[in-house]
Amino acid sequence: MPFPHYENIRFIPIFHRRLEFAQVVRAALLAEPPAVVAVEFPGTWRQPILQAVNRLPFLSLILGESPESGLVLPVEPTDGGVEALRTARELGLAMELIDLDVDAYPLHREAMPDSHALTRLGYGAVMEQYLAHAAPLAGALDKQRETMMVHALQALAAQHETVTCVLGAAHLPGVLARLPTPQPRPMARAKPRELRLFNWSEESAREFLSEAPFLAAAYEQSRRRHGGAGGEPPTPVDRERESEALIAEAAEAYAEDLLTEISRGTLNTMARFAKKYAWLDGLLVPDLYHLVTAARGVVDDDFGYEVWERGADYPWQDGSDLLPSIDIDETHAYFEGRRLTLHRKVRRYRPALSSFSERKRLRETHGGEWESSWSGRYICSHPPEDIVIEDYGRFLKDQAKALMSTGRSRVEPFTASIKDGIDVRETLRNWHQQTLYVREEVPARGEVGSVAVIFDEDEGSRKGSFGDADERFPWMVTWIGEHDQESDMAFYATPAGEHVVGPGISRCEYGGFVMSYPPRRMMDVWSDPFFLPARTKAEVLLLAALDYSTERNVLFVAPRPPRSWFQTIAGRLGRRLIYLPLSQLSPDTLHKIRTFHVLDNHEVRAYAGDYIDL
Repeated sequence: MPFPHYENIRFIPIFHRRLEFAQVVRAALLAEPPAVVAVEFPGTWRQPILQAVNRLPFLSLILGESPESGLVLPVEPTDGGVEALRTARELGLAMELIDLDVDAYPLHREAMPDSHALTRLGYGAVMEQYLAHAAPLAGALDKQRETMMVHALQALAAQHETVTCVLGAAHLPGVLARLPTPQPRPMARAKPRELRLFNWSEESAREFLSEAPFLAAAYEQSRRRHGGAGGEPPTPVDRERESEALIAEAAEAYAEDLLTEISRGTLNTMARFAKKYAWLDGLLVPDLYHLVTAARGVVDDDFGYEVWERGADYPWQDGSDLLPSIDIDETHAYFEGRRLTLHRKVRRYRPALSSFSERKRLRETHGGEWESSWSGRYICSHPPEDIVIEDYGRFLKDQAKALMSTGRSRVEPFTASIKDGIDVRETLRNWHQQTLYVREEVPARGEVGSVAVIFDEDEGSRKGSFGDADERFPWMVTWIGEHDQESDMAFYATPAGEHVVGPGISRCEYGGFVMSYPPRRMMDVWSDPFFLPARTKAEVLLLAALDYSTERNVLFVAPRPPRSWFQTIAGRLGRRLIYLPLSQLSPDTLHKIRTFHVLDNHEVRAYAGDYIDL
């Protein structure tokens, strides 16, 4: 791997807090350990920095008091300078911190490519292009810092056989220009700075790690799999591969939690969306922000949350309280009831996802806690979901009335009103009469009574074969409306208590349901002998819809139309059966309607909203 050299000094220029550069530093030190490692950190900060490095993989933040505000240095595993010190410590190498401690240093935003380019093009090719166009920094503080670094390097080169210097790529041209000439030591601070070491709070780690937490965790796990010098060479962490693994893990959790699998086509669409969004921000690979945005946009908020929950998880949190924990935001630090303005901001490469960080999902204290407490003796529904499904039932009735009105129109010559519009076809057909023809839509007669919706006919079992191995929806229930605004309802679904998502809260999935209004009229349809001719559970619900409807029209929504026998039965009962294909309805809305929750008792309603997202 080509690195710039000057005599016995090897330089590893990096961009700070980027995963790929940390990997380059570690690989280089393991391949060719030098006599001493020099790193671009202030020498006066040596003690807290080395202490923070020793704490890794726990995250540390060093705060230094200054006349105007606070200086901040985050110590993260994916920073190349931190990795240099960490690897040097593991290899037993000498370490020197060679930078100058300055106040009010401006935050530079170097024009750099996406660091993922190192994975595909290699470190040498990327840095060669960068250094070919880089110019020395012109700031007064930059000149002082580079003078200090060169002074220290010249002393180290005279004392040691080999020196490896890890520094910011923007400083390399200025350092190389000064090396041939002996440099004086710049004036140091007259009074030592007060430095304090803190542990990152868990929320700060989720929001303010420079790399996404799942990438930092993947890098840390990779380090642990590979030993030091002479061992197996470290395998680079590929952020693109890690992102794909994150999405796959989130999709699996989503399917388990919501009982709905995300198709491969949907995941491919999401991946294309995220990649194009990343390109707009000048990135080759989507970061966590792009992945979450694509997940919630292409699928829904629940999937976006699953991606964020796993992508923002950094598993190493120090709960010993040996160090005080600190909360940080873009410009302030909060500890011991104080707020300190940060002069050197924590560099942030990714936008905040505060909408998800504020949304806390409550978790079990131990596995199986909620499931073991489920009794299922006094079950009831979740009222907000009752409102949603009643509204959807009204929407389906409106769709049915629109179907009934289709084709019911009459055309007549224009006299005093254009009615529902000009009928162009009839007007052109009779153009020789020089007469306009208008169309009038004739509304359908009668209202829609019962509504039966079938998501899955569950043909693995016939009606009455409760508990068959092939039965996906074995739970068959009839629920009576609690008040005059609710319909009576019968359904078959996954069993209550099988998937418990909160204390006394079970998530279920409809196979099909029927709604009939007004309430308090429906008997148990699953034991009613009138419905014995039905072959499947879906047909039981359709017979119940025809029998309990107080209106002539009955709507049947299903993947395929009913048997012709049902049209005969509908005619004998004085009903008109209207079929609406399930495919004509919004898949996203159907997904939300199909999933529902059962509560163990009425007391659970008081807190169920903390566990259920609508």
